[in-house]
Amino acid sequence: MTIELYTAPINDSQGPVDSPISNTIGELPDQEPTLDLGDLLGSFDSQDEALDFIQNQTLSQGQSVIDTVTVLFNPYTHVELLTVTIQNEDQSTHPKSYYLVTDEGY
Repeated sequence: MTIELYTAPINDSQGPVDSPISNTIGELPDQEPTLDLGDLLGSFDSQDEALDFIQNQTLSQGQSVIDTVTVLFNPYTHVELLTVTIQNEDQSTHPKSYYLVTDEGY
């Protein structure tokens, strides 16, 4: 299984984030649904490798990841929202979101 890691749009509100896939009802479209995923950061063999990449990236900036939450948008898509809580050197925190896209089922 391959997992692609993308940056997700910044969500300043505490409300839910919309799925980047346009067709989420489970029907097979004539072509791949439109994806609005942002920048591809890399491809990994597992979710743990993707998390390690994020942790190494934040460590190089003097920050650390203190929490992670992964949410599947719905059972019909292969896209998950990963939200990490990043702690700065001054102990302040902020969330950062990513999309995890798997090739599972293809």
